[in-house]
Amino acid sequence: MLVIPVIDIKDGKCVRVIQGLEDNTEFYSESPIKIAKLFRKENFKAIHITDLDGAIYGDMKNAGVIKEITTSIDIPIQLGGGVRNIETARWVIEELGVYRVVMGTAALTNHDLIRQFLDEFSASKLAVCIDEKLNNVVMDGWINYANITPLDFAKTMESLGVKRVIYQDVTRVGNLSGPHVERLTELAQNTKLKITSAGGISSYNDLKKVMDLEKMGIDSVMISRALYENQFPCQKIWREIESKDTSLELPKVN
Repeated sequence: MLVIPVIDIKDGKCVRVIQGLEDNTEFYSESPIKIAKLFRKENFKAIHITDLDGAIYGDMKNAGVIKEITTSIDIPIQLGGGVRNIETARWVIEELGVYRVVMGTAALTNHDLIRQFLDEFSASKLAVCIDEKLNNVVMDGWINYANITPLDFAKTMESLGVKRVIYQDVTRVGNLSGPHVERLTELAQNTKLKITSAGGISSYNDLKKVMDLEKMGIDSVMISRALYENQFPCQKIWREIESKDTSLELPKVN
């Protein structure tokens, strides 16, 4: 099971998302770059970045920060938020150095874009984000309902040639309430997609619940708040070691 730490960037800063993208965010660090370096030193194999400004407004004003991260560390960066046309997707991969692009709203509203992206790049370069609220997919930074169930959306993406989706119940994001195991199971049993679970992980017990689904095709999990707030036993040891390097010291959380 690949564990992928999440860095959410808003106005150039690292924040924590709580259920909604626009209003409910909590500040973590002035420097997402330092956080990325810390995660790399802790031996994570990939990092997910969400450009919250891009997700809400479609304007990737955090591009400079993202570019500095991709050039500062030697592991793949997965980026979501604001990629809604092929020009932006191409720029993100070729100029920013991002390994994989995550699309949510664009995948809902522009199937031709998905086809074009798959033709120009490959399925390994794309993950489609399925953001759920009350068994309905939400879009535009979790603001609007798309009037399609997560399973129907997953099947549609699979029919277009998509190989990987990222699933999260947005009501669980940032509140440590656990993964939506039933929905993950439904998606895995009814498609052949590779699935990344996101949102809700609070502890090793929650992680174990996702790990138990690995044989069904759920091969990775994205974790944010639980890592920042030392919810895993091994994190305390890592933090103590890293605290000796003041340039990489994790900011205190109130």
